[in-house]
Amino acid sequence: MQEIAAGKRRPEICSDNQVVYKPYDDMKSNRAKLWILILLFTASTSLPFLSKGFGFLALFSFVPLFYIDKILSSKKIAGAYWYTLAAFLGFNIASTFWIWNVSIAGALAAIILNALEMSAIFALFRWSKKTFKGVLPYIFFIALWTAWEKVYCNIEISWPWLQLGNAFSYDTWMVQWYEYTGLLGGTVWILFTSLLTFLCIESFRKPEETKYDVRQRWSMVVSCLLVIDIPLLFSTIISNKRVESDDPVEVTVVQPNIDPWGKGGSIIQDHFDNRLIALADSVITPKTKFVITPETFTYNVNIDDIHTNPSVQRYDTFIQAHPDASLLFGALTYKDYIQPLRPSITAHKADSFWYDVMNSAILLDSTGKYTFSYKSKLVPGAEIIPYQKYMGFIIPLMEKFGGSSDSYARATTPMLLTANDDSKIAAMICYESIYSEWVKDAVSKGASWIAVITNDGWWGDTPGYRQHFRYATLRAIETRRDVVQSANNGRSGIIDQLGRVKHSTKYWVEDSFVGTVNRNTVQTFYVRNGDLIGRAFTFLFLIMLAGWIVTAIVNRGQSRGKKSRKS
Repeated sequence: MQEIAAGKRRPEICSDNQVVYKPYDDMKSNRAKLWILILLFTASTSLPFLSKGFGFLALFSFVPLFYIDKILSSKKIAGAYWYTLAAFLGFNIASTFWIWNVSIAGALAAIILNALEMSAIFALFRWSKKTFKGVLPYIFFIALWTAWEKVYCNIEISWPWLQLGNAFSYDTWMVQWYEYTGLLGGTVWILFTSLLTFLCIESFRKPEETKYDVRQRWSMVVSCLLVIDIPLLFSTIISNKRVESDDPVEVTVVQPNIDPWGKGGSIIQDHFDNRLIALADSVITPKTKFVITPETFTYNVNIDDIHTNPSVQRYDTFIQAHPDASLLFGALTYKDYIQPLRPSITAHKADSFWYDVMNSAILLDSTGKYTFSYKSKLVPGAEIIPYQKYMGFIIPLMEKFGGSSDSYARATTPMLLTANDDSKIAAMICYESIYSEWVKDAVSKGASWIAVITNDGWWGDTPGYRQHFRYATLRAIETRRDVVQSANNGRSGIIDQLGRVKHSTKYWVEDSFVGTVNRNTVQTFYVRNGDLIGRAFTFLFLIMLAGWIVTAIVNRGQSRGKKSRKS
């Protein structure tokens, strides 16, 4: 008590509401360690998303987080949730700070909500340690995180940009086996490797606490090395033995580089169209079969009769001059409904009819025939009011912060574009290409190659457009399809079936080029069988959750029984 009075020790309330007294120096030391670990976690998780050569670091990225948990638990430090939240905020801010260039409100929402969800998962892991013992809480954490990533991609309020498996987009040589597991295979690899590394370090750092003998400790080291090396070896073998399909087709890719923020907005649409056509004309050859242009390049196109639109009429004249080619372009389209009742939650009223607006990809050939697809994965706040049927009350708030007052209509299943030779193209609009399962579903319907049309200039010269382009390399590996990306002013290019970038443009440069795409109709194991990893770990999580609940109920009943007997 004299030490407390003298200020040498301080009372602190722990997570179990008990008061403990700790020396001030120890508290400062522990908190300093926590903040160092938070910085290490931020660096190890974000660097693989920002630059090439850091993919290997991702395999150990959660080791600092496990040590944060260890210090918080062993030292009984109050406010544990806030330390883990700070760690996940660091990860999100360092990796996706560039959203700020588009919308301050959008950046705050994406970064904070994503960090809150991640920290909630870790909080459940810490809570599960009251019931599960040994390594089980860590298995529960891995299952929960993987299940969350799977579910997160299938809801209207989603931002799966930082799925852990994306950490290898700059180092695709490490994950050629994604053709079997999909993106979540990388997530599980990172989490398991981090866990085994943490357990190995602990077994050697304090062997008297872990109670492992020498043989057991070295067995753990060998296991850890195998978990790291076997996927790398498997990836190398696949890369060396993989033979690309040989069905080449020539494409012309256009990057018109028109400022998305509307600088020089007095320039009318026909000037944009002429600029795009001139760029394509400057490089197109008689062998070109497809001309690929960016997302939403024109607007106000009636999807039931596109030829009434002036831009489409100009495109039609261009493509007739190159009769063997087809033009793939992005447009804001609409569809009319002549009926008294509202046809959908997204429909707008106009006099005596309704209409829907869609962000579309259109493939037009020289005969005037066209096919189209709608964007499905819409940007929350900008293109869709999430769960508008139930959350219409938030529309005024979203308008106040620069968001949309209504939603675009969207596709509920992938829609393929059909070329005049009956081959199929999966057109991914904007950030649809980051949704692994969505791209897989499109390819499973018969797409022989993938086209990504986007407008990435909103983010400025930041990692945003580079990440978006690199994520397409993972889609190429998962489906073994060539990917062609046409960005208005981000990065355009061609990626082969091994995820190798064959050609890419520079940022904010007007450009066009001719390249070759190898079409492929053979489906990978992942395309044929779907996301087995996600389904398996979701099932494991549900089983462990049920066991956790039952155990907690039994333990509480036993505790009450002991108290009643004592009384």
